[in-house]
Amino acid sequence: MKKIQFIIQGGTIFVKYNIEKNAIKNLNNTNLINDENLIFDIRYLKNNLKLVGEFLNVLVKNSKVSKMVIEEEELIEIGFDLLEYMKDIEDLVIKPDVAITFNTHQFILRNSTLKTIEVYTIPPYLLERIDTTKTVKIKVRNELFFISNFILVNDLTSYSDLFYKKKVTINEDFNDVDKADFESFLTLNTYLKHIYFNTVDLKLIKEITSLLKKHDKKNIKLSIKGTKENLKLFNELENYVKKTKFLKKYKYQFRVDYTDEYKRENFLKLLNFTTLKYILVIVLISSIAGYSIRRYDIYKSAQRVNHINDNINDIIEGVVLDESVESTDDGPKIDPNNPYYKNYTKAISVLKQTNPDTVGWVTVNNTTVNYPVVQASSNSYYLVHDFNRKSNSLGWIFMDYRNDPINLQQNTIMYGHNLARDKLMFGDLKKTMDPKWYKNPNNQYITFNTAGANMQWKIFSIYKVAVTNDYLYNTFESEAQFNEFINKLKSRSIYDFGVDVPSNGKIITLSTCQNSGKNRLVIHAVLI
Repeated sequence: MKKIQFIIQGGTIFVKYNIEKNAIKNLNNTNLINDENLIFDIRYLKNNLKLVGEFLNVLVKNSKVSKMVIEEEELIEIGFDLLEYMKDIEDLVIKPDVAITFNTHQFILRNSTLKTIEVYTIPPYLLERIDTTKTVKIKVRNELFFISNFILVNDLTSYSDLFYKKKVTINEDFNDVDKADFESFLTLNTYLKHIYFNTVDLKLIKEITSLLKKHDKKNIKLSIKGTKENLKLFNELENYVKKTKFLKKYKYQFRVDYTDEYKRENFLKLLNFTTLKYILVIVLISSIAGYSIRRYDIYKSAQRVNHINDNINDIIEGVVLDESVESTDDGPKIDPNNPYYKNYTKAISVLKQTNPDTVGWVTVNNTTVNYPVVQASSNSYYLVHDFNRKSNSLGWIFMDYRNDPINLQQNTIMYGHNLARDKLMFGDLKKTMDPKWYKNPNNQYITFNTAGANMQWKIFSIYKVAVTNDYLYNTFESEAQFNEFINKLKSRSIYDFGVDVPSNGKIITLSTCQNSGKNRLVIHAVLI
C-alpha cells in the first residue's frame, strides 16, 4: 500500500513515498511513527488536508523548520496543498527533474509565504508571469553546459541568470555563436537596461541595435569603451545614429567610455580631434593588452592543470597497480602500464580525501585524456572550476549531475572543454575522428573506473553533430526504447565498429564542444 512519509531533519521537512507491503490498518488509516517521521495513507491525507496540514504546521513551528523538499513528482500538488497551512515554510525544493507545469505554476501564484523555489526547469513565459506577480525567487537547476564566450563573460549559466540579468558586456571576439546566444538571451530576459561594448565596431553595433528592436527592447543604455578604427569610423557611427529613426523611438542612449551620459543626437560631436587620437591610441594598446591577458590566463590555467595532474600522480603513486596482475620470472604477464590493469578504485578512494566530488577515472587510449572524474550538484560548476575546486577557465572532466556514480545507469555521461590547442581536458579527442586512430583496434577501448569497480568499455559510435541534447538521456523506460536509442547513435557514427550493445547493457558517453561551440564531438562505448 502506498503511503506518504514526512521526515523532519535539520530544519527541513522531506515529503516522499513510503511503500509498505503489509500495512496494518488503524482507525484513521495513518501510521504515526514519531514527530520526526510520520507516515500517512494517501487517501486519508487527501480527505483530511486541513487537519494534516495544521498538524504538520505545529511540528514545523516547534522544530523551527523553514524548508520543504518534495521527493516525488506525484507529490508536488499535494505538497503545495499542504503549504497553505504551513506558513513557516519559506524555501521549497522540487527534487524530481521535471519541468514546472501550468497547474504547479498556479499553485505558486496562489502561495503567499514562499521566498525561494528550486526547480529543474520552467518555461520562460511561466517564469515571467511569476516574476511580475510574486516576490518569490525561482532557482533553476537545469544549467547550460555548452557556453559561448558571451555566456561565459556574462556568467549566464542558468535560465534564471538569463531572465534576471540587467547588464551585459560585448567583447571584440563576438562571433555568430555569441550572436545566437545573445538573441536567445533577449528572448528570455526582461530586465536588460545596459549593454557595455569593449570595442567600437559599426557593423556589430548595427546588429545589436537591430536585435534589440526585433525583440522590442526599449530604454537601453549602450556604453562604448573605445574604438580601433580611425576618425572616419566615428563619422560613420554618428551618421548611423542620426539616420536611424528607431534609435530615438526606442530611447536608446549612448555614452562613450565612462563619461557622463550623452544624448544620442550629439554624443560624438562633443569629442574633438585630439581626444579621438588619444582614444585610438588607448584602444589599440588596450586591445593588444586584452589579447595578451586572455592568452596569459589560458597559459596560467593550463599550468595549474598540469600542476594538479602532477600532484594527483604523486598522491596515487604506489596504489594504482592492481595486485591481481600475475607475474613470471621474466616479469608481469600483462602490461602494468595498461590503465585497465591499474587499480584505480584504490586511487579514487585516495583522491576523495583531496576532493570528495571524485567519482571515477577515465582514460582514452593514445590521447591525453587520462583524468579523475568529478561530479557536482549541477552541470555548471566544473565548467569553471578545477579538481582542487578553484576557479579555472579550463574546468575539469565531470559526470552529469543526474548520473549515479555507484549504481551506473544505462548511459553515464561525461563532459569536458575542448582545449585542442593545449590538448587538455577533452581537447585531444579531435584525433578520434582520424581513420588512423579509430581503425586501430587498440584505440577502440576506453577505461572508465569508479570506486566500486575497474571497467573496460568498447567504442561503438563516434560522430560530430549539431548542438542537441538527444544523446544525453541516462535512463530508459523499456528495452525497446534503449535499443532505439542505440540504433540512432550507431547510425550517426563515422565508422561501423561492429559492436553489439545488449538490451540490458550499459554505455558511457563522452561529450565536448567543436567548431567554436556550433557542434558536439561525441563518443559512445559499451561496458564489456
